[in-house]
Amino acid sequence: MAKTDAVSPGGPSPDPQAYVAQVMAEIEEEVRLRRSSGDLPPQVESQRAAGAAVKKGMRTVLLWYVGWITHQISQFASAVSRALHIVEGRLKELERKVEVQRVPGAAVVEVPAVHGADAWWVGPAVDAVASVPGRIVHAASGDGWLVRRIMEAGGDAYGVDPRTNLVDQAVLTVSDLRGEDLADHLRAVAPAGLGAIVLSGIVDGMAGGERAQLLHLIGTTLAPGGVLVLHSLSRASWDAADAPFEADLAPGRPLRATTWQRLLEESGYHATVAEGPDGADYLVFAVRATVPPEPTSPR
Repeated sequence: MAKTDAVSPGGPSPDPQAYVAQVMAEIEEEVRLRRSSGDLPPQVESQRAAGAAVKKGMRTVLLWYVGWITHQISQFASAVSRALHIVEGRLKELERKVEVQRVPGAAVVEVPAVHGADAWWVGPAVDAVASVPGRIVHAASGDGWLVRRIMEAGGDAYGVDPRTNLVDQAVLTVSDLRGEDLADHLRAVAPAGLGAIVLSGIVDGMAGGERAQLLHLIGTTLAPGGVLVLHSLSRASWDAADAPFEADLAPGRPLRATTWQRLLEESGYHATVAEGPDGADYLVFAVRATVPPEPTSPR
């Protein structure tokens, strides 16, 4: 490489721009000479075969990588969607449980004249359930007087009553009495685990939500062909001056016998009604169908 002229000491200072221009010219000349002599390698052009192959390979790798990223994002979105569906299902289940807990419970309402061993409906009720296969539950059983009658007639009966004080007093005479709410008890029973259910003193004061809940639980636990016997006071007896005070505190009022018959038939039962001799009460007999009914259109 040619050297620039030195500046003698004490001489005039060189022009900086001219000096840089001179140096760059010398470098370009040196590069030209070395290329012409073969000392420097030739430039690689992007249009040659090797460059095209490299570009194609890089494009293939890039497309694969983008596809892999897209697949991972799709899988992540699918997993998140499934998790959200599970959470939604759990929330709905929790809401249903909360609604069940909010349903007010009706107290047992008993009138001595129609809730005793010598009442007109006791014999027909025992005859309807004593021969059915499977266990028979009576609610509200009190001291177990109806449970004893069914067992004497050959039925495998037991009692459930939320009034634990009555149950505790009666366990010496009837071994299988349970002090618990009927709805809680039915939730613990296996599906189709009961042959018959007898209800007395328990449906009269129910509100609509509790009544619907009870019918659903009975439909789950009563076996196909099973028998439901339902005893209720009439509205006239409910509003009588000598009605028990629980009638005033109950969230609902007794349904008419024909209303119970309609509700049970729409739920898949064959139901019949027997009126009491003086109009104070009535009895509903219902047999659950062995084939589920066709769904009815909403009204």
